[in-house]
Amino acid sequence: MADSSDHDSTPLSYFKYDVFLSFRGYTRFEFTDTLYHALINNRIETFRDSEELRIGEELEGALVEAIERSRMSTVILCDEYPTSKWCLDELVKIMECSGNGTKRPVLPVYFRVAKSDVQFQKNKYETAMAAHQVKGRNNHKLEAWKSALSQVGKIYGQRCDHKTPSGLAIDKIVEEVKKRLPPLPLYIGRPLGFDSELEAAKSLLEIDSNATCFTLGIHGDGDEISIFVAELYNKIRPHFVAASVLSNVSEKTNKSGGGLEDLQMTLLSEMGEEVKSKIGSTFKGSSEIKRRLGQKRVLLVLDDVDSTHQLNSLAGGIDWFGPGSRIIITTRYEDVLDDHALNNGVEVRKYCITKGSGSTVKEENVVGLEKDFEIVINQLKEEDSPGNVVSIVGMGGIGKTTLARKIYNSDEVKKLFPCRAWATVSKDYREKEVYKSLLNCLKPSSSKSKLEDLSSKEELKEEVMQCLKGKKYLVVLDDVWDTKAWGTIKDCFTNNSSGGMILLTTRNDQVAYFSRSKDLHHKLSFMDKEESWKLFSLEVFCGENCPLELEPIGRSIAKSCKGLPLAIKTVAGFVLKRERSEDAWKEIMNLLPYCCVTEDKESSEAMKGILKFSYDDLPNKLKPCFLYLGIFPEDDEIRVRDLIHLWMAEGFIEQIQTGRSEEAPPEPEDIGEQYLKELVDRNLVQVAKRRSDGKGVKTCQIHDLIRQLCISESNNRNNNACRFFFPNNIGSYACSVTCNQSCTRSLLIHGDARGWSHHIPKNCRVNVLYLAKWWVIATVTEKEYLKTLKHLRYLRMDYFDGYNKFPSVETLHISQYFLKEFSIGGWKQLRHLHCELCMNLLVDEKQGVKDKMQHVQTLCYVYADSHLEFLLDNGYFPNLRTLGLVIIEDPYSFSEPVEENLRSLHRLNNLRFQNLESIDMKILGRIPRLEVLKLEDVNCMEILDCGSDRSFPRLQVFMMIHVIVERLTLEDGAMPCLRRAVFHKCPGLELKNLPEQMSSLGCNLEYVQCEDSYQMTDDVYFDDDDDYKLDLDLDLINVIDKYAI
Repeated sequence: MADSSDHDSTPLSYFKYDVFLSFRGYTRFEFTDTLYHALINNRIETFRDSEELRIGEELEGALVEAIERSRMSTVILCDEYPTSKWCLDELVKIMECSGNGTKRPVLPVYFRVAKSDVQFQKNKYETAMAAHQVKGRNNHKLEAWKSALSQVGKIYGQRCDHKTPSGLAIDKIVEEVKKRLPPLPLYIGRPLGFDSELEAAKSLLEIDSNATCFTLGIHGDGDEISIFVAELYNKIRPHFVAASVLSNVSEKTNKSGGGLEDLQMTLLSEMGEEVKSKIGSTFKGSSEIKRRLGQKRVLLVLDDVDSTHQLNSLAGGIDWFGPGSRIIITTRYEDVLDDHALNNGVEVRKYCITKGSGSTVKEENVVGLEKDFEIVINQLKEEDSPGNVVSIVGMGGIGKTTLARKIYNSDEVKKLFPCRAWATVSKDYREKEVYKSLLNCLKPSSSKSKLEDLSSKEELKEEVMQCLKGKKYLVVLDDVWDTKAWGTIKDCFTNNSSGGMILLTTRNDQVAYFSRSKDLHHKLSFMDKEESWKLFSLEVFCGENCPLELEPIGRSIAKSCKGLPLAIKTVAGFVLKRERSEDAWKEIMNLLPYCCVTEDKESSEAMKGILKFSYDDLPNKLKPCFLYLGIFPEDDEIRVRDLIHLWMAEGFIEQIQTGRSEEAPPEPEDIGEQYLKELVDRNLVQVAKRRSDGKGVKTCQIHDLIRQLCISESNNRNNNACRFFFPNNIGSYACSVTCNQSCTRSLLIHGDARGWSHHIPKNCRVNVLYLAKWWVIATVTEKEYLKTLKHLRYLRMDYFDGYNKFPSVETLHISQYFLKEFSIGGWKQLRHLHCELCMNLLVDEKQGVKDKMQHVQTLCYVYADSHLEFLLDNGYFPNLRTLGLVIIEDPYSFSEPVEENLRSLHRLNNLRFQNLESIDMKILGRIPRLEVLKLEDVNCMEILDCGSDRSFPRLQVFMMIHVIVERLTLEDGAMPCLRRAVFHKCPGLELKNLPEQMSSLGCNLEYVQCEDSYQMTDDVYFDDDDDYKLDLDLDLINVIDKYAI
């Protein structure tokens, strides 16, 4: 039996045949024909060639494909085999594809020849090789032929001489093929990055042990469980004599017809047992499974089990299967596993998979920039040469930002430049925003309000200069469009005595010349054919091999993009969503507009043709969501949470009906996540930042060419989704949106929003009012106008007085709040309440809780006072997912520990605390769905007990910031799903005092230590999303960045 490393990992969908049969023509009608039919009768799909395929000088394409797409090869080596050039060419290809028998099995059949004659080319094999050499036509192939014969001759196979009856020999060959034929892997469309989890589950299975059969139960409610089990199965399958995968057990059991009896028959058949047409009953089926498989080491996967009755019929007791057997059960109901262990006396080990456990965010593929990377790095190192500006020049979409980002994030640059900052300038140049971006990198602890206090451009510029003074820095200015922008920014970098450098990306050569960039500025060129194909293949097949029949078409599609990376990725995005067939790909190739992408004025329009094709290919439900991305400022990092909530407010997200199923339909927020994922997969949206769990997307961006497409399509008369209007006499940036050819209107303003109400027509239904970065109290007129917006569904205002109630608002986002109390009762449709400072929630306790707020999912941040305690005790927020609490010590605080009031929040998965004097982790550990826990400013004294066995069953991210503690303890079995731990500036806490479960997280453990605890107050703080901000002040930090144990 082959080890898991002894066969290649080509996906199931790639193979067409089990066996490729290579033979000399004269054996066809005797031995080989009989063997072929014996293999077919044993359900072994076998390819044998015909004389029609052996014409010309080279192997026919059909033969080459058959060899490549066969799981193993059987070679009938007779005395005349080496006389045929086609047989020898076949053998060379067979040994190449099989890695000389190490990647895929090769079974040689020595048909009336000695093994040594083949290996060392003696007797008739020597004569045949000499004859080929005399003819001279194939001398260039002789060495390859001899090498292939030598390699196949080293493999022990089946011998068939004159004394062996052909029938007996063929039976032995068929049995040997069955033994050597590698198991079929389960097909996985896109691996989800479960590497560490797979190793953990594999260790629980103890594959190398022949101990009594036991069960691994994998439970949870995530969609990734099936893919996780498929990857696990592919890793461990070669260690078992036989295997069976029964998918959708619950659904198949409840179907009319055979149900469990049919599953029993499938189980036996897949285990290699001959099965009659009908077993008769599930009782007889159970007996047959036990009788036939009781001595076999088998692997059984039962997917989506929901009752012990199913387990009793398919995997009853420990004696049903032989020693060393393993049963893997997936279920959404953990109690099914407990009942199975109790009722049948079997050992059940459990492993939990939670929603989003895998890394589902698509990583960016970078191809062909190695030489460019080296050139630019060397220019940055040239301290003696004049000038401190290095420019990367090229047209839009050619990869300037990708190269700059690769350089900026490289370990070499991090060591070379201790101080780094990045700002995107863009065509819509806003000088203050550039300075703010630089300061966000140079002083991450600076809050938004602090930056706003520096009201003038001059003050912001001066602050940047002070941050760079005396430091060896690298500043990246991305996407500089004209010389005017550089002229206003360059004064920040006049003091360059410490070796600071500027890396500038631009489409305009004149900008590079004007900036006095080092000669010569680096100009990016288009990808060549091979680089284009490599990038296209990576995007479509995610590192897997492209099927042979699709490669010529795929290369033609990639070639049509003329070497432009953005075009290649965009086209690959919609190819990825199509069927992998020649007809489907030819249709794409024929529909794809011919685009001559060159550096002339028409290049942008040519690129838009490709992008337009990608837009047209979107499902109708995604088109308005995609176009809506055009409302954001150019090069803006779009917060995904806000984007999805805006989609909801505009009515773009379609609810999914579950019919009669008892399972609750997915929430609109979850559907929005899937919408975004598909846009990312199609390369229309780029991931900018990830959430603290490392999986989901926190912020995203779109290329400016894609943004132009969004705007141009929104103004297309045939478009029914949404139309944009950009008023130029209001704010730093403003966009007005009309949706669905109706009188609904949305208004989004970044910056000064004075007079905003004048931009909404009368008698217009307003869905969205998004006023960001406007630090001014609304006027009396504006407050009165607000009261008329009864249909408003999304409201963001930095200052809000709270007097108005909006019964239709789903998302309320405010930065400052003027009232101590916020009456939540009138907000009937509220789902998300975000307050960047904090507020008191208020409800009339005398009237009691009449209507629960079923829709509320987010409350962040609110004071933990008696009002909140009353609301929680009365189940006011049954579907709350995210809760941010600020603890206050006054007569109106909770009457009992705040942790006790949270146990009833059965859907809570994200919890944040601030200002706690102490905390009881044991109580928090009982919150069933908690995945993220963040603690800030907590006084835990010496030891914090983080949990006992089975506590925090789903926790994935644990963060502590400014927590006073010396040691953490964690019992075995606690936090079994922990993926990431963060400790920032926790006085007294040393790495050696962390539990093993946390210290063993490697690069997923982040630890920053602070020397002076009294200076910590504002250095780190939570925002109201899944992240934290950290001030990298080198005077305070001993250990910085990610600390790998």
